Amino acid sequence: MATNYTYKIEKAEVRVVHNDKQYKILVSELEFGQTFREASFPVKTLHNQSSFEGSVINRANPAEFSLNTALPQQDDHKVIFDRLLDSATFDLYISTTQDVWKLETCVIQDGSFQINKSRPLRLTVNGEASKLSKHSGTIPGTVQSVSDITYIIPTLPAVTIGGTDISDSVVSIQAEIQNDIEWNKNDTIHGVVTATDAATSIYPTNFINGTRIVGGSITRYYDKDAPDILTWNTNTALRIRAGKKTDAAIYGVDFNITNCSFTNRLSTADTFLEEYNWRMTQNPTALSSVITYTTT
Repeated sequence: MATNYTYKIEKAEVRVVHNDKQYKILVSELEFGQTFREASFPVKTLHNQSSFEGSVINRANPAEFSLNTALPQQDDHKVIFDRLLDSATFDLYISTTQDVWKLETCVIQDGSFQINKSRPLRLTVNGEASKLSKHSGTIPGTVQSVSDITYIIPTLPAVTIGGTDISDSVVSIQAEIQNDIEWNKNDTIHGVVTATDAATSIYPTNFINGTRIVGGSITRYYDKDAPDILTWNTNTALRIRAGKKTDAAIYGVDFNITNCSFTNRLSTADTFLEEYNWRMTQNPTALSSVITYTTT
């Protein structure tokens, strides 16, 4: 009898469903899965002194997922960027030649922007979800149109710290957003008693978002006239614009931060470098007011 296997090398289709809209996301890397939580208990009695323990499995850990996607000139993938900033939930569907997998109530824990002058602008996100299961039937939501993707090879139109332009000598930029997601305990006596298999197990349902961190690093060639070498600051402005400049606009990401802290250090590689390690210290009402992604 022939056996059908699913190979990771196969191109899986990834769909995000948010607010009853379905978005197709092109990914280059994808990981997902879920585990169950086991608790042991002693089973020794006066008549049976066995050294082994019993086991109870009635709870699931949050499912996990990770994906890497481009941030193109079109707005096809903007839904991922927006969910990183606002921590709103969505459902994720992964279609292979064999199955369709569903991740329910997804939330992004952290996102890392890949800003490189010779490669397309990309975003890697890691997150958690309430439940992973096989899905049958059609994927819900109004299907959004898919564009012919135009990749953004980011130049650096503006990199300024404290009003000083350091764009010309920048080697690399790293920027990351971290969301401190903590799932609430979902323990009930009824849930524990009725959990007899994976389908009836207790899955996490709600979460809170704690301290959020926006930070990263900027590496540049050392300049003897460098304004900040071997110093630090706890309250300064930072502007990073990474994208593609056209006559109409600059398409890409823009970090326009009023208050951040940074330290500056010297790196004695073959070519002397200096590195700024920075962290946003202002407290905006919404991250979308200081971090934007401009598309056509």
